[in-house]
Amino acid sequence: MSLSEKEFEQLYRELGPRILAFLMRRVHAGDAPDLLAETFLVVWRRRDTVPGGDVRAAWVFGVARRLELAHHRDGMTRPTPVADPPEPAGPAACVPEAASADERSRCVQAALATLGDIDRELVLLTVWDGLTPAQAGAVVGLAPETARARLHRARTRMEAQLSALLPAHC
Repeated sequence: MSLSEKEFEQLYRELGPRILAFLMRRVHAGDAPDLLAETFLVVWRRRDTVPGGDVRAAWVFGVARRLELAHHRDGMTRPTPVADPPEPAGPAACVPEAASADERSRCVQAALATLGDIDRELVLLTVWDGLTPAQAGAVVGLAPETARARLHRARTRMEAQLSALLPAHC
């Protein structure tokens, strides 16, 4: 089924701001709008093959991620480090409220840095970008079950790392 012009506009309104925020955290601020435009150009050109349902958002995030990776590869640049990582959710929410925002940010960044690229990406896509584990898995090319298992292990490793960084508070 082909994506109509109206559906495309709706998709852009729904996902455009989220994709732009995703890209702003990963590339130079001046490059993010261009990559956003490129992302939706790909979506428009491939409108006959854009999946529907819950997979649609993951598919668009996947397009943006591949363009971002190509941007870094072609420009010989490294991805922009996470400037202000999301607060951990669930069992990884071990950083105490008494710690300063800077201290919590440094601890979360250190914990994220201990994860492999895919696991870190899964955490960021679920916590920061609001994707489900299955959607995040689709973005990075993992089966839903694999994504859920890796995300669980990544959160467990982050919780252990945060406990080690702030043992008196956890």
